[in-house]
Order: sequence, then C-alpha cells, then structure tokens
Amino acid sequence: MPRHTGDAPGMRPDASLSYKNATMKHLRIMACLLLLGCMAPATALCAGEHAPKRSRGKGHDRPYSEAMYVKRQGGDLYISAKLDERTDITYWFRRCMFNELYTFYRVGITRNRAALPSTQPEAEPAVLLNSTYSDNIGPFAIPGCGWCGGNHKYRERTARTARSEGYTLLADGNRIEGDTTLWANRVTVEAENVILDPTRPYRNAAGGEELRDTLCRESVTYTVRRNNIEVAASHRFCNAAPVTIAIYYGMQSMFEGETHVLTPGGAYTDWTEAAKASTFTKQEYPLFRRYVEKNRQGYQSTWLLPDGLGDHALLDGQDDIFIYAPYGKSYHKLIGNKRMENGDKTCWRGVYTWFETPVDADLLCYEGSAGGHTAVFIDCKRACKRTLALPGYLDLRHFGTAEQNSGIRISAAGRNKLKIKADAPGSCVLLLRE
Repeated sequence: MPRHTGDAPGMRPDASLSYKNATMKHLRIMACLLLLGCMAPATALCAGEHAPKRSRGKGHDRPYSEAMYVKRQGGDLYISAKLDERTDITYWFRRCMFNELYTFYRVGITRNRAALPSTQPEAEPAVLLNSTYSDNIGPFAIPGCGWCGGNHKYRERTARTARSEGYTLLADGNRIEGDTTLWANRVTVEAENVILDPTRPYRNAAGGEELRDTLCRESVTYTVRRNNIEVAASHRFCNAAPVTIAIYYGMQSMFEGETHVLTPGGAYTDWTEAAKASTFTKQEYPLFRRYVEKNRQGYQSTWLLPDGLGDHALLDGQDDIFIYAPYGKSYHKLIGNKRMENGDKTCWRGVYTWFETPVDADLLCYEGSAGGHTAVFIDCKRACKRTLALPGYLDLRHFGTAEQNSGIRISAAGRNKLKIKADAPGSCVLLLRE
C-alpha cells in the first residue's frame, strides 16, 4: 500500500479547488450557526431503561420527546426516534453492500402514538423508506476500470473494491461500548474506509483478481438527530499514479416506492411523476443542491450543502448535476472527468431528512436539522404572497438563512409565523436558534 504522503507541493487548481473552497463555504454556514447562539450544548447521556421526561412549564414544547432510543447489539446499531406525534422513525446501521462498509442500512417508520419512541428499534418497520440494496454514498467510476467503492465489485466480477478499517459509535459525544441500550439526543457514527485502486489489479495465488493498492482513504461521519442523518465525507487520495475520476456521485438516495420528485432550484419546481423525471445539467441549473422524493407513505429530502464538492466546482457546465433513475435511485453528481494525484483531497456534507406529513403541502414546508440546529425548508412551487403558520414549538423570532434562491423573501411575523413573498418558484432553508 502506498504510504500516505500528505499535501503534494504544486497541487493543481482542479484537484484542490473544492477542498480549499470548503473552508470559505463552511465558514459561511458556521457564521449562520454562530449568529443563532453557536452550537447546541451537549446533552448528558441517559443510560439503560431510564427514559427521559419531557420538559414542562414552557408552554412551547414539542408534544413528543426529542430523545432517541439506542440499542447496540454486536456490530448492529439500532435507533428509534419520534417522527411526529403518531409515528416513529427507525434506523439500522451495519456493515453492508458488497464491500461490507459501515453505513445506514435501513430506514423505516412505524405507528406509535406514545410521546417516547419505541424501545424495540430493531423491529421490522411497518413502512420501509430507504434500504441499502445498492450504493449508499459514492462510488468512483474510473475510465476502463469500472466502479470502485460502495456496492461494487472490480469490473463487476468477484474482487472487492473497498474495505472497512473500522468505525466508532457515540451517543451525545460518549462512546457506545459493547452491547447496551441508552437514550440520547444525538448519535454519531464515524466510519473509516479504504477505496482500492482498480487501475492496479493483481493475480492472487489461486489465479483470481484482487485489488491491493489504495486509491483513497475515505472518512465518513453520520450524525443522527431525530428525523435526519447528516453526512460529512472526505477523501485523501493515496494513488501511486494519477487517476482520472470519470464520475463521483457522493450523495445519493434509494427511496422506496417513489411516485413523485421535486427539485428546488432545478428542473422540477412542482411535484413531477417519477416516470416523467430525468437528469439535468449544471449549466441549466447551477444553484441546484436539493431534491425531495415522495411515495404513498412519506417523503425523503436529500440536501447537499455548499461545503467542498457541494459548490460543484469539479463539474463542467455540460455535466449532469442531478441524475435520476425511475427505479428509485437519485444522485447528486460531484465530480466529472477530473484527474486526482497522491495528496489531493475532497470533501462534502449533506443532510437526509424524512417526514410523513409536511408542515404545509401547498407550498412545500417541512422540518429537519443541520449543524445541530432545527432547519425549516420552504419551497414555493409558484409565485405566492402569504403568511405561513408553523408549529408553536418552533421559535421564529431569531433565525438565519442557510440557503435561498429565485428571489424568495422571508420575514418573521411573530413567534411562529412567517411572511413569504416569491415572484416565481423559489426556495430557502432557515436555521432556528435552539
């Protein structure tokens, strides 16, 4: 395996641009978070069967607990959380895909009208929303060598193209050790992977193909908070010789039973039937970074933040920026035909959000989180001028705007109301002070 050599001198602009730009993009998001009162304080770990109690007396609390029930059983991590007053969402993390990488394997929902989530997060969900039957994040396509990483075999035959080098599980910042159950407000999964270089195959003693050399080292952090998984991924290239990355998808989804898609800032500003949707390019929609899918039971939002590769600097204008497959897979494309050398680095960040009922379905409004803060997503499907009432537990007197496009204008109209004006279809993401 080539030794990890760090930043190469004289690094080319195309390979380093997204990593360097990540600093400024990240500072912009962090400035918004700092204005909201900095990062939320860590919550003390509640172990065992001692369930957290909802706070009382404030008058503006959620009607359900924000705490999540966590169960570790061997290499399996199960989490249950309240999606809303009547429904739980459950997550299952494990080694999966052909290359046995540690990631979220299953997301589903089950009816539960109790204020606390179920203490059986391992149970089969009533409705499956997302399953990792294919790639979860990644992979890389190398000209003449096929795909590597994720669910892919070398040239789709038998050899692995990636391996896991371990993972760490944390609840509110504390390690989850051994088989246990506990309550937490935030669960973090830190996974370390090696993506193998398909341009340098070997023959093993049995005459079969195998990959041994490293293309890059992949670090992925998954942060689970109620109905969201926030993903931060980075790659440091360790390849022995320069390699051209034809395609890197990065953030993608496998939403079950999809019927419609909506792409704020993209081609589909209103719900479009899955069979009628298609791809579109960066040149056509340079500000696109989020898509929302729905089926008969719920919704999934896939938001790529502007950090790192999220600025789409490693895509040319004619590159597809959104790739849509009507069988349930959708992709954010992040790299197109760029050469990578030893020492080059890339990174990106995004948030998956699931919900069953929008706050408002006329204009699409739903609640999620980013950077530890509650996020409110607002998508005007057409020109509008109206007041939007949000749930009483959301305090809109202090918020920052994380993303905004197409001239939509938002202002507070009291504690939990917003005035919205849009001259055309437009969208924004608000971050609230906790």
